[in-house]
Amino acid sequence: MSRVRAKAALLAVLVVGLLSTALATAPAAQAAGCRFVLGFATLHGIIPGIIGNCLDNEQHDPTNGDALQHTTNGLLVWRKADNFTAFTDGYRTWVNGPRGLEERLNSQRFAWEANPGGFPVVPAAPVSFGRCHTSELSLSQDDGQVAVGNVGVTFQLRSIAGHPCTLYGFPGLQLLDAAAQPLPTYLTWSRSGYLIGTVPERTLTLLPGDRAYFVLQFSDVPRPGERCVAASNLRITPPNAFNSVVGQVHGIAPCGGRVTVSPVLAADPFVSSGPQR
Repeated sequence: MSRVRAKAALLAVLVVGLLSTALATAPAAQAAGCRFVLGFATLHGIIPGIIGNCLDNEQHDPTNGDALQHTTNGLLVWRKADNFTAFTDGYRTWVNGPRGLEERLNSQRFAWEANPGGFPVVPAAPVSFGRCHTSELSLSQDDGQVAVGNVGVTFQLRSIAGHPCTLYGFPGLQLLDAAAQPLPTYLTWSRSGYLIGTVPERTLTLLPGDRAYFVLQFSDVPRPGERCVAASNLRITPPNAFNSVVGQVHGIAPCGGRVTVSPVLAADPFVSSGPQR
């Protein structure tokens, strides 16, 4: 039993020693309570679970002017050299930089960061933009071709947004009369046609003022019992949108209301010079 008591006493001494060391090296919370302010408060508001609670108030390093604040999960740093706020848990770093909050390893740097140590640079993420909303597009009629009873007419969707946006897929379409009332419309989406061949379906990124195109194809030769009614207006719903845009049209008289529409394209397939700005 004396050996057991001796071991227990030794263990107690070791535990007390470890706790004393931890308390001596870790910052102590102020009796009145600490708080996050300014950029540290902003970053804590974004990732509170990662940062944890404060252990002291913000302090300044007299050698470089950086601001530091210890937390239960790591260290907050405001870097005077580049005016960005970061948090590190000792292995990873979250930086609130020019592209918002980004995460990297401590052994890496972003391309926009100072890198005197020559650390590996984090590969840039591909830039993505939101889709073009209906209110950000204008509709107009463009070129056309006719051959062997087939008619193809190109329409433009021009970006009037103040920022880049994307289009992908097929627009919806409704034929309208002069009073903007619906005419019989039987729509088919297709990546090919007699006049345009096969066309790709891909994501288009439109800068302000850029245009995307789609081709409306139909037959001007009626089947038995069909009529070829001319449309005065066209209602277009851009890909992946819910609202529509209406534009005046001419020369659109699909027999039986049967129309085929291509996906949005980067260029007018009837114009050899390619896309226009």
